[in-house]
Parts: sequence; structure tokens; C-alpha cells
Amino acid sequence: MTAVHVSIDPVEAERIRQKWEMWGKAVRLVILESPYRLMIEPLLQYIEKIAAQRQPNEIITIVVPQFVPKRWWHNLLHAQTATWLRLALLFRPGIVVTDVPYQVE
Repeated sequence: MTAVHVSIDPVEAERIRQKWEMWGKAVRLVILESPYRLMIEPLLQYIEKIAAQRQPNEIITIVVPQFVPKRWWHNLLHAQTATWLRLALLFRPGIVVTDVPYQVE
């Protein structure tokens, strides 16, 4: 299992790395640098790299958080990064996408 964080700020990435050392030791953390504020592209490149190394019948499961706002129209106000990532991975063989919804007040 690997947790992946896309970082657009080196200072924030270091802060996350330090926090991860305290409470995330059971799970490996990979921080992908994205100086151009891209989210999907670095993730897809990382997933492609991992997929190229997998065994023939091995399945990769990508767990994607799904932001669920209090009101449905708030979805229009938020970036749809998770949706675009799910769509980009939809037809890739050997990759399963699991959504984990979380409510935000």
C-alpha cells in the first residue's frame, strides 16, 4: 500500500512528510512534485510506472477520495480532479478505481 500526495509547494510537501513520519509509518508515502500545479498528469505518470512493473495477473487498486458537499450544487464550485482521474483510469486494464466519499459541512 502506498499513499501518494501531489505537491505544488515544497514547503508544504516537507510539512506533510514530517507529519507522515509521526502517524503514517505503516504506509509508504510518495510525494510527487508538480511545479506547474498539475494534479492528474503526475498521478497518471506514477500509475503508469507502477502498472509497468506489475505481474501479469496483478490488479492495482486506486483509492480516490470523493468530496461530497452538503448541497448538490456546491459540486459546481469545486474542482473535479477526482472525477477526471476516475475517467482517465476507467478503461485501463488491470486497474480498479475505488471511490471513498467523505462529507464536508
